Amino acid sequence: MEERKLWLDAVEFFRNDIDSKINCPTCKTGTLFTIDVAFEIENSDKGGERYIKCTHCNALEIVLYRKPPNNWFSKNDVE
Repeated sequence: MEERKLWLDAVEFFRNDIDSKINCPTCKTGTLFTIDVAFEIENSDKGGERYIKCTHCNALEIVLYRKPPNNWFSKNDVE
């Protein structure tokens, strides 16, 4: 249950600050990064999915956004 809460916290951190540095709730070693995938490439404001993935263990969470946050689609790369 604690791990699930940490993933939900990560979702909120990224919603508020896409540049957040968050350790993976699963392995505690890797860092999480995001990739946003719009439902419609030509109209990304209609929402889509945010993939949150670990650089170490490849744990993955997918968040569905029908009303995307302000930082939606602003950072689609791994640092």
